[in-house]
Amino acid sequence: MELGIELKGLIPWIPAKVPGSVHYDLYESGYLPDPYWGLNSQACEWVNERNWLYRNAFVADDRWRGRKVRLVCEGIDYSAKVRLNGEPLGEHRGMFTPAEFDLTDRLRWGESNELLIGIDVTPEGVPQLGYTNQVNHLKSRFGYKWDFCPRLQNMGLWKPVYLCINGSSRFNDVHWKTCLNEDGAEGLVTVVLDNEKGGQGSVITNLYAPDGTLCSSRTTQVQLRPGLQIVEQRLNIAHPELWYPNGYGNQPLYRLVTEVRLDGQPYAEPSDDRELIVGIRSLAFKQNPGSPDDSLAYTVIVNDRPVYLKGWNWVPVDQLYGRERREQYEHLIRLAKEANVNLLRVWGGGLIERELFYELCDRSGILIWQEMMQSSSGFNNEPSAEAAFLHELQQTMRFVIREKRNHPSLAIWCGGNELTEGGHLQDRLVPLTDNHPNLRMLRDLVADLDGERLFLPSSASGPVFFLEQQHAGQGLSYDVHGPWKYAGDVDHYTLYNGSDALLHSEYGADGFASLDSLKRFLPEDELTTMSEPSPTWLHHGYEYWNMNEQLERLFGPGCTLEEKVRLSQWLQAEAIGYAVESNRRRAPRCSGSILWQMNEPFPNVSCTSAVDYYGMPKPAYFRTALAQRPIHPSAQFDKLAYTRGESFQARLFICADHPNNADAQLCWTICNKAGETLLKGETESFPIQELVTACGSIDWSIPDDCQEAFRLNLKLRTVGNGEIENHYLFACTSDEPASAPLQALRTFLS
Repeated sequence: MELGIELKGLIPWIPAKVPGSVHYDLYESGYLPDPYWGLNSQACEWVNERNWLYRNAFVADDRWRGRKVRLVCEGIDYSAKVRLNGEPLGEHRGMFTPAEFDLTDRLRWGESNELLIGIDVTPEGVPQLGYTNQVNHLKSRFGYKWDFCPRLQNMGLWKPVYLCINGSSRFNDVHWKTCLNEDGAEGLVTVVLDNEKGGQGSVITNLYAPDGTLCSSRTTQVQLRPGLQIVEQRLNIAHPELWYPNGYGNQPLYRLVTEVRLDGQPYAEPSDDRELIVGIRSLAFKQNPGSPDDSLAYTVIVNDRPVYLKGWNWVPVDQLYGRERREQYEHLIRLAKEANVNLLRVWGGGLIERELFYELCDRSGILIWQEMMQSSSGFNNEPSAEAAFLHELQQTMRFVIREKRNHPSLAIWCGGNELTEGGHLQDRLVPLTDNHPNLRMLRDLVADLDGERLFLPSSASGPVFFLEQQHAGQGLSYDVHGPWKYAGDVDHYTLYNGSDALLHSEYGADGFASLDSLKRFLPEDELTTMSEPSPTWLHHGYEYWNMNEQLERLFGPGCTLEEKVRLSQWLQAEAIGYAVESNRRRAPRCSGSILWQMNEPFPNVSCTSAVDYYGMPKPAYFRTALAQRPIHPSAQFDKLAYTRGESFQARLFICADHPNNADAQLCWTICNKAGETLLKGETESFPIQELVTACGSIDWSIPDDCQEAFRLNLKLRTVGNGEIENHYLFACTSDEPASAPLQALRTFLS
């Protein structure tokens, strides 16, 4: 203003990717160090204290004349001011709702038009340890610091920016619902038109089968009127191909194309059109068999088939989630499918994911439990009920529900993660219900816009929060969380053997990343053991997931880094594998279990993830995949460490997603460290029942010459499925295993 010059800012104009991240653009242009290496993310925090400009130019084509031209910014993170040719278009706040601006009367036809989007300073937020009732915006919480990532908040344009060109009538919304009947299926298409003016028109809808052929069509003549207008169409679908979750059937997808045409319009194109990829299936929910009257309906039923939920919790793929990372999404969803997963819980501290995630889940048969961007904070876990925040939450989730509800994979809406009365310092955590005004508003919103899906007020949903031994058998564990570590060579098995939870929606165990992965983000002098973890280790997850004491207590002192990696990964796999099997053995009383967590957005030394930041599966991933096979033999036992002369006892089970009336036989052997058979047995032939079949037990006195360890090998012989194996490893000592009960396994696992 004083000198009449353009301010250049701290950084000159640099190339930017959209969708993208300001931080990553700066890194690629040499202005930031690699945010994922060492302590470098701390050197990137200043970026969020600055405003940033995106600049682009386009030519307004004369062929657009007579039509509406709108600028659509699908994801501004978190707020911005937008200008065209130096004139303000408006402002926007919120990363999960699009910003739309009418450019029709502002364009320079046939000339270059300059677009500027100014991203504001990132709003102050609440990290993992804080107060949920002080959260006053809906920017993703995890970026403000969580147990699996540092303080590194994405900012920028994290979804596409484009021009939308249409006539005087356009689609405000298109909603697809299906109903199965004796004649096949009926599809209900509800479109909301936004008309600039009245007149005559038609809505034309075509449904294309998975093989690309037209299978149903409907044309509706409409007397258009200015404003919003609803048009409903019913499509009859003969011989529908039904969509099923992974492991229960195929995932055929249909293409729905809807367009609105105006009578007498001077151009051949429709005024507006919309294309959706949809599925045909029914969805219902019921209470678990024999559950208390006041329990929620945790059992998911698809096409009249109860589905045992085999799930993982999903966190953002990347801390700088503006990066599209399509290959990483495809890789992780493929891993989930191959691990027999049929549900992913999208955690409330992360994202309403980009469309790619939902499309991949549609194609893979993975149901989605979507939380509504609220999470616990430790000192206080109640979401805000302030009027301004409730208004923003309602407007955001209204858009999100309408945007996502056409996906056949979407099954559950949830108000948030670990929302409770008070905070974690309470003697007893009590999960919130939909009596809370915040959650009641969300419940009513789901009922109005997407009544087919289940709404859960929170996860866990109570009446007790934690899975704990003190609650075993009391009928209080409906939907519970925890634990997140291996509970011990005795307590871990006592806890899971005694669980009576109806749903276990978050639990897990920690383990190191591989040495190869550690070398990708730790300096060479950090690749060693240390009595106290370094600041770099703490920065990469070890502040929360410090396994030093646990590994020393179980395996003895003096572990090298290589041993820590190997032993911790085995321990994580053992902890998770047994827990998954235990929950599955209780079906249908238990309707499913959802592990914490599948992936991580930042490279960690140690974490509860089964797949590390670089997409490398840990042993826990493969152990989970085995435990979730369609047919799986398993053993229930009391502990992992024994003394010679003691009795080893185990009960044997077969878990199956589908019944198999063909004869099956379970064989078992107990072998010593050298692989020599110490004992063997087999059952008589039996049919495999749906869900769980009990098939005998083992009672064996451990001989005095048993050395260090023994292994229980299960082999299920079935007609049509070949041989299915499972293995368990146990420690064996001559004395009571008190100081380091699993030390005998240390050399064995080497």
